[in-house]
Amino acid sequence: MAADFEGNFFTLLELLDPSSRMEVERVCTNVNVPPNEVVYSQGDPSNSVYIVAAGRVEAYTQSPDGRLTRSIGFMGKGEFFGDLGILAGHERLASIRTCEPTKLLQIEKLAFVKMLEKVPKVGAYFSRNLARRLHHTSTQAHVNVYTVDLAGNLQHFDLVTVFQPIIAKQRSGEFHLHNASNELIGNFFFREGRLEHAHYLHLIGAEALWQAFVPIAAEGTFIFRAMAEPAMKVAEEAKIEIEGSDLLKYGAACREAMEAMPEPYRLMSGRLNRLAEALSWTDEATQPLAERIWELIAKRPQPLDSLWRRLNVSTLSFLQTVSFLVNSAQAEVLPSETVPRE
Repeated sequence: MAADFEGNFFTLLELLDPSSRMEVERVCTNVNVPPNEVVYSQGDPSNSVYIVAAGRVEAYTQSPDGRLTRSIGFMGKGEFFGDLGILAGHERLASIRTCEPTKLLQIEKLAFVKMLEKVPKVGAYFSRNLARRLHHTSTQAHVNVYTVDLAGNLQHFDLVTVFQPIIAKQRSGEFHLHNASNELIGNFFFREGRLEHAHYLHLIGAEALWQAFVPIAAEGTFIFRAMAEPAMKVAEEAKIEIEGSDLLKYGAACREAMEAMPEPYRLMSGRLNRLAEALSWTDEATQPLAERIWELIAKRPQPLDSLWRRLNVSTLSFLQTVSFLVNSAQAEVLPSETVPRE
């Protein structure tokens, strides 16, 4: 489920002669898929190959009882999936769902097999990718035996404590967080003890890091694997520039600040409602966040939890802003069942 070293699928098309390119394009069908739609499920018959023409998809596996899922990767334009089941002759090994509106090129099984025979360059391209993926899988299985440096349950450890040896020993590797359902919810990469990027829940960058230090529920597990480069693609916005010692200090401070918040705030209970006609804000650093929150509650009160999920900020940053709005009498937090007064 990845592109060739020489380029993605569309790069390959550009290198083909006109006749071969027409042969490939002839068997491709455009399929537009809305966000959060399952393209196929684990265990389904392998009847088509798909190429991502626009958008992004996620591959994930499920436990036999269907209750646990694990994300195994994301694919964007030019990458493809579904070929392994056809070439190896087995059912789908993973499920695929769209992350956003996505355009796919679909090639049905019989047409795909015939195309590989008619266009040798395309056959070689898919064969090289299949061999590379199988090699990566076997290598990763071997490496995992030796590279798992840290693992544990979040109920028994906090991230400040867990990050300390990684930073102190200047380790390089990827740190994953999984929730109680074993779903991947956090991905952090350290390079020589310095945190380089962070993803947590719907957040990226520094705010994702602060959120990881102050989780609403500490159920789940963590694992750190030593590696020289990140296994997952990294968005530019996810990169972080924070020294290790500062990271631990800020992390502890975030946790303490969150614990000092009133319990209804920490539980994200209630809805935020405007009281003032216009926003009054003097702190330039937090003004964009305050303005965005103010905009989102313009028409009607919004539940704190759903409001936060529309913002790329930690719950601490969000609740500190909400707290100021309330304390300055510009807004109020209504109980969930309360109708705002006229």
